[in-house]
Amino acid sequence: MKKLIYTILKYLNLIFIAALLLSYLSVFISPAKIWILAFFGLAYPYLLVINLLFLTFWIAKQKLFLILPLIAILSGWNYLNTYIQIPLNQKKPTKESVEKSFNLLSFNVRSFDLYQWNEKKTTKDEIFQFINHQDFGIICFQDFFTRNSGELSEEDIQQKLNQKYQSHIEYTVENSNHNLGVATYSKHPIINRGVIQFNHSFNVSIYTDIVIDNDTLRIFNIHLQSIRFNEDNYKFITNSKMLKEEEKLKEIKDISNRLRDAFIKRANQAETLSKHIKKSPYPIILCGDFNDVPVSYTYQTLKKDLKDSFVKAGQGIGNTYIGKFPSFRIDYIFYSNGLECQTFNIHKEKLSDHYPLTGKFYVKH
Repeated sequence: MKKLIYTILKYLNLIFIAALLLSYLSVFISPAKIWILAFFGLAYPYLLVINLLFLTFWIAKQKLFLILPLIAILSGWNYLNTYIQIPLNQKKPTKESVEKSFNLLSFNVRSFDLYQWNEKKTTKDEIFQFINHQDFGIICFQDFFTRNSGELSEEDIQQKLNQKYQSHIEYTVENSNHNLGVATYSKHPIINRGVIQFNHSFNVSIYTDIVIDNDTLRIFNIHLQSIRFNEDNYKFITNSKMLKEEEKLKEIKDISNRLRDAFIKRANQAETLSKHIKKSPYPIILCGDFNDVPVSYTYQTLKKDLKDSFVKAGQGIGNTYIGKFPSFRIDYIFYSNGLECQTFNIHKEKLSDHYPLTGKFYVKH
């Protein structure tokens, strides 16, 4: 009987080892070609934990089979670093770099809590309080919302910000009452503005050329394809026990289709952005809501020769999303070789369904 149990466990472990290896493969193959791999990338943290549990079991039982899950786990060590960071031997900033540094905020503000997602009426004011308590040279908003007049108009937002900023705003939704898009604010001079449109999408990205001292930087503020779950999807995620079996199957199929379509669109959007990044004549910062996890084709395509601020200067678990879907890191700040990141923080402020990200940078000479 014991031998049969071990045999079953070995086969189960082999299945999860294969799944973990497929998650590694997902970063190299576009979902537009093989979309099923993206689901393995999304499940990477869970697949890793399951294999760690198997590894612990085989070690406890002193079984040589432990070599297989161990090799599978170690093969993806670099992916683990994108989820968890333990600060070891991080360089202390020099006096010169501190004096020349600037702070950047990237924040999906969820329309400044227009729909009161956390059932607090003060969240909007708390967002601006959080911003004004810091000294941000550059602010990048996603899910940026304005009204055409009155509170939360462009003029009102400028007044709510304590410091005077120049702005670069691009809307994808505009009507007689309100607008929705992305926005970059800068205390430093803006000398050029550009927009990157995506086909068949309400998402958009912009780039802004900003002069800091005598250096010009290109700031990409991006918001990639959202999954666009509906109310029924969220009900299923939060309380599927209340549904009948046929309703569960229907929701699982609908959620899977929405995820698949979003994976494919983000892959195409990432490829479009990658071409723009390569053409930049200046050092760049790429930040925003990618709506995708580190073990993904989107992350790999956009990062390429860039550095991940969380990996270089962050610490702890890198989750940035706190909505009803499982908590993942889907918001990022990347930067090119002409820059250095001194500090990076994910602020655990529940002002949106995304945490705000901040980084302190300076230009290397």
